[in-house]
Amino acid sequence: MNTGHSILVATEMISDADLVRKLLRDEFENVVTSTNPEQAVEDFEKHRPEVLILAFNNLEKAERYYLGLYRLSSLVHALPHRTLILCNKDNLRRVYELCKKGYFDDYILFWPMPHDATRLQMAVHRALHQMASTAIPSGSEIVAQPRRLADKDELAPQLEPARAVQSPAERFRPVVLVVEDDEFQHKILKRMLAEMNIDLIFATTGTAALATLHKRRPDLILMDVDLPDIGGVETTRRLKSVEQFANIPVVMITGRSEKAVVVESLKAGASDFAVKPFDKDVLLAKVRSFLSGTQP
Repeated sequence: MNTGHSILVATEMISDADLVRKLLRDEFENVVTSTNPEQAVEDFEKHRPEVLILAFNNLEKAERYYLGLYRLSSLVHALPHRTLILCNKDNLRRVYELCKKGYFDDYILFWPMPHDATRLQMAVHRALHQMASTAIPSGSEIVAQPRRLADKDELAPQLEPARAVQSPAERFRPVVLVVEDDEFQHKILKRMLAEMNIDLIFATTGTAALATLHKRRPDLILMDVDLPDIGGVETTRRLKSVEQFANIPVVMITGRSEKAVVVESLKAGASDFAVKPFDKDVLLAKVRSFLSGTQP
């Protein structure tokens, strides 16, 4: 039995919460439930789950619950966790798309009840395993490590091994996270940045962006100001409040240049702006400077 791992089952139905807890109790010791929507934030912050199971019988309720956590909780974005959603067969395609975009981490077909308790248990085991491997440095940090070792005189005997490690490390590509809900803009940015040796990943909402940070730490974030859930300024403020993300540079991307937007973005911790429609040369110069650490 797994002990010490906190698993929170969220739903409005006490009977569903009890059912899920019953299915998990043989494998996991610390399974708690949250069935009062008015205490959702309090329950999450109290139990600080490593795995959150959304057991709502309606997909919209599950989305509303999770979005509410990110809007109202001051801790949810700072607490690494994996989110599993239980769904019915009518929502399979929609849930698949949401997981693919990073809103949730995995889904389990649960209604009508498939009597496959091991599928749910396996999903939780896999989520916990992923949690155990989330503390991964960014590509630039991996590349920098041998250099830091090589700079220490007392480690001179290890210089050659360090250099041997540096060669494959140099092949780690920087990761750039684009937070933008317009998929047309995704295509534009992919085309403009295609010549750069980077991994480009996307999130379409502030919620998805904050969740993505716990799965893959980017070296640079391009953050749209106008997002459909949490605005880009507030998303930046939240990620900058977390020590492990505070040093990631954020470049706001916007079609607006109002002074108030600029001021609020800088207060939130943004480092620069890129104005839409993008000038390719300007955008490339900004991305290169931040990835190389040569920005002013």
